[in-house]
Amino acid sequence: MKKDKYVLIVDPFSSGAVFADRIKTLYGCKVIALITNRHLPPAVMSTFRPEEYLTVFEYNSLQDTVQEIESSLGGAPDYIVCGSEPGVPVFDLLCKQWNLLPNVFELSQARRDKYLMQRQLMVDGVRHIPHFKSGNLEEILRWCSNNPFDEYVIKPVSSFGTEGVFFCKNMYEVEAAFRSLIDTRDYSGIVNKELLIEQKIDGTEYVVDTVTSNGQHFVVNIFRYVKQEVNGVPIYCQMVTEPVEEHTELITYVSSVLTSLGICNGTSHNEVILSADGPVLVETGARMHGGLGPRLVEECNTHSLIDLSLMARISPQEFTDKTSSLPVLTKYAIEYFLKAPGSGTLSKVDVESRCSSLESYGYTICKYAPGDYIAKTVDLVTSYGRVVLFNADKNQLESDARKIAAWEEADQLISIFP
Repeated sequence: MKKDKYVLIVDPFSSGAVFADRIKTLYGCKVIALITNRHLPPAVMSTFRPEEYLTVFEYNSLQDTVQEIESSLGGAPDYIVCGSEPGVPVFDLLCKQWNLLPNVFELSQARRDKYLMQRQLMVDGVRHIPHFKSGNLEEILRWCSNNPFDEYVIKPVSSFGTEGVFFCKNMYEVEAAFRSLIDTRDYSGIVNKELLIEQKIDGTEYVVDTVTSNGQHFVVNIFRYVKQEVNGVPIYCQMVTEPVEEHTELITYVSSVLTSLGICNGTSHNEVILSADGPVLVETGARMHGGLGPRLVEECNTHSLIDLSLMARISPQEFTDKTSSLPVLTKYAIEYFLKAPGSGTLSKVDVESRCSSLESYGYTICKYAPGDYIAKTVDLVTSYGRVVLFNADKNQLESDARKIAAWEEADQLISIFP
């Protein structure tokens, strides 16, 4: 018979690594971890801190995992939290198995597979992107011929971190993107047997981070992306805080998306393009914003994305009380994604020494030193570091971000040999 309260975190990677300590501090529960996938990029796996967990379990099958955990604890865990994107399917299985505030189980695949995600929105009459999925190049080219858009997006159906995303202006580029992706493994270790192709939607892209409790959706924070296209691939440059109260159209739209995807309890990370026709979903992750996003929210917002994510699953009444007031920005932030222009050996790293002179400087995350090999930045995961800026003066904040961009363009932050 269990005496203590136990919280199971499924795949506590990236931002999900913060949950263990926060759960112990806020709720005094014992924390255990379940790892569903050890074939993730080293940058993701390095965030896992096994010493923070009473026990770390490895997922084999639903039956074996349930039996192993229940035998160890003397019953089911009291609460369950999803730590990162790869764990979403197993998280859904276990929520259903133990009846721990599950989301609509029949829609679990639509919360992970980007094709099924857009298909579900279409079925429910929610604005969506024209889309098609196939592992056959001829079928994809035929769909393009029947849907002659100015530009297309082709990408894996279940990856993350902007991996494998290509913008294509013609059939030759579609074919090249298809051949470069098909039968390769995505960052989750899944073989790309089929690929998703969509119309490319023009507009400003936003992040809308939401926590849901008993079907009630609460938008905690909004970020705006600044990005550029390099050789047909979107490279993210900055993520900028936005006042929630200025984006009622995004809030209404994302709420309809979450209801369509069956998200009833817990956190979601939504990427939305505000097009000329209105907001349209790029994708939803049924987990907390990865990377540094939650830390930026803690620094700038009256509401904590981390705390609300835990409240929704551990203390729903506390969540209801806390969300009776709307989130307000106390200052602004920019997360600047550092980009390596090529691959090679670093001869100089001056990121922190140069950027720390800025008025808005917060901190730098960069683990590289002279002599290290660095790979060319091709997506979010291969960004070699971050510079985070904070300021109550938005104009000064943006001015400082432009200085970083100028230093980066002039190769004054790093030098690569050859």
